[in-house]
Amino acid sequence: MKLVVLGLSLGSSWGNGHATTFRALLKAFAARGHDVLFLEREVPWYAGAHRDLPNPDFCRLEYYADLPALEEWRAEIAEADAVIVGSYVPDGVAVARFVQDHARRCAFYDIDTPVTLAKLARGDFEYLSPDVIPGYDVYLSFTGGPTLDRLEGDYGAQAARALYCSVDPDKYYQTDVAKRWDLSYLGTYSPDRQPTLERLLLAVARACPDRRFAVAGPQYPADIDWPANVERIDHLPPADHAAFYSASRFTLNVTRADMIASGWSPSVRLFEAGACGTPIISDRWEGIDTLFMPGHEILLADTTEDVIAAIARDADALGAAAQSRVLARHTAAHRAAELETYLNAVATPRADANRRQAMPPQITLVAGGAGFIGSHLCAALLARGETVVCLDNLQTSRESNLRALIDHPRFEFVEGDIVNPLPASITARAARIKRIYNLACAASPPQYQLDPEHTMLTNVTGTNHLLRLAETAGARFLLTSTSEVYGDPEMHPQHEDYRGFVSCTGPRACYDEGKRAAEAMTFDFQRMRRAEVRVARIFNTYGPQMHPDDGRVVSNLICQALSGNDITIYGDGSQTRSFCYVSDLVDGLMRLMESDINGLEPINLGNPNELTINDLLDRVIAMTGTEATVTRLPLPIDDPRRRKPDIGRAKALLGWEPRVDLATGLERTCAWFAEEIGSAGVSPKTPVLAAAE
Repeated sequence: MKLVVLGLSLGSSWGNGHATTFRALLKAFAARGHDVLFLEREVPWYAGAHRDLPNPDFCRLEYYADLPALEEWRAEIAEADAVIVGSYVPDGVAVARFVQDHARRCAFYDIDTPVTLAKLARGDFEYLSPDVIPGYDVYLSFTGGPTLDRLEGDYGAQAARALYCSVDPDKYYQTDVAKRWDLSYLGTYSPDRQPTLERLLLAVARACPDRRFAVAGPQYPADIDWPANVERIDHLPPADHAAFYSASRFTLNVTRADMIASGWSPSVRLFEAGACGTPIISDRWEGIDTLFMPGHEILLADTTEDVIAAIARDADALGAAAQSRVLARHTAAHRAAELETYLNAVATPRADANRRQAMPPQITLVAGGAGFIGSHLCAALLARGETVVCLDNLQTSRESNLRALIDHPRFEFVEGDIVNPLPASITARAARIKRIYNLACAASPPQYQLDPEHTMLTNVTGTNHLLRLAETAGARFLLTSTSEVYGDPEMHPQHEDYRGFVSCTGPRACYDEGKRAAEAMTFDFQRMRRAEVRVARIFNTYGPQMHPDDGRVVSNLICQALSGNDITIYGDGSQTRSFCYVSDLVDGLMRLMESDINGLEPINLGNPNELTINDLLDRVIAMTGTEATVTRLPLPIDDPRRRKPDIGRAKALLGWEPRVDLATGLERTCAWFAEEIGSAGVSPKTPVLAAAE
């Protein structure tokens, strides 16, 4: 077989595990009688002194400067029996399209599967995108188990197969060196691995000053407090790995957080250390017991005390058992045979590489999408090219909000109430749902107080239904919470860390406490790793498509002014609000959904320009020219006196802040209401409350 591989690196092992993986696999593959060409993108950080295998003797290694330079290799790619593209290849999506257009058979080799899936979930298509996955005949994955089903079911992979990392026993074997360390670790610095390294090695070193330890690998920050009995080795070339492991009484395996979450993701150090006969202590993750027998071939540790007890024992038998397991199951020769089987199983090479079946488009679900904010969000998502399903019970929203969207080829409206089990038309397509926005709740006091039980159930039961859908689909979930979680605030302006001053028994409690409960449930799903979540706390929002009768203060004042009815002000009008135009709010929601922030951080979205209700009244009167009489009524129960968001977190993490000034926003809103009232013959009712949003 003639095989072409486009991988991250073969010539340099500096700061990456791809090179050692490809070296072992391709050397063994070539030993089976196959011809291999490796094409590597030339980049400065893998050049010069970092290039530790300039002339491999098992394959041709060639470099290309950039994407256009791949044209020089078109004939080789077209004539090859199979072509493999690896993860993290620069311009990987464009490389995939090039290969899929010209290769007879092609495969994707994902050495970083959990990282890849996390990137795909957040719309980060650095080296792989959903649209090219079905174009690969085989998806080879460093991660096995349920992840393979997800690749096929959610992303349309033609055939997802586990091709774990492996070891070259000619490079990794027990050497005759003295034991220098009681416990060692070999691995590049990673922030998500560091707490485990701290717990299972550095804390052990501090507790055992008479023992010796080593940590080898680059990129560790200068401010790490290394104990005196821990030897640091910044770079350990592969040629020295066997001696390093052999000089260790025990070695530690620490797994990336994404790989722990996925399970069935062995790191190459497990097989390399095992081949050297070095006893291994590992953190715990699902699937490890399918590779090694805990207690007999490997030790699993959760705490510092577990490791202290482990290194006190004589573990020669443990190391010998691990070595036997690795040499019997996990050498490069075993992987090369598996690779050959996978490639040969591909159907007859295609005469037309472009006849691959396209993957159905991914779906963004907007619950409450027919509402005021939801309809604007649906329009913005469609404008960005997304396929949108709008779910709404039309209890407080209007079908007319969707008039401009309903015939769009990428838009679908489903009538349903999230308090009830979700419609089958949605759950049946769970595999395609990648984003879920939950805006499904009445948001103005007259609306949510009309049926307080349904309001509470929408926030709790409805949110639970959508979170469970997100869990099943592997989708990112965004809850639109509210500034009402701060109640009648004692802190001003309101920062996300403020816990609020909320009445749990008043007439607004169904909404205020319902949203607080929805936040708690959403954050619990994140903590339990059941869903990736975002929470936005929305402050007063206004703009076109507000319902004339919704009871919000902006719609109240404008509709009353335009219709000539008495203008109703509650209290003395000194209470304050901060009004955000709807397009700014939608921009903030979309930025939050696509951000990489910690899901446990709620984000305020609102305009921090605070003004009194009297000031707003003066602006509306001046803008509409009304001569209507102003009537003042008592302030509703629990109505907040002041409301102003602190948006420092949104600025810092999302690069977001409002852009539409109040004068411009009010002018647009007044113009829309003037047309709405005139065309529909609307005669707004006298409202009973001024809403907070």
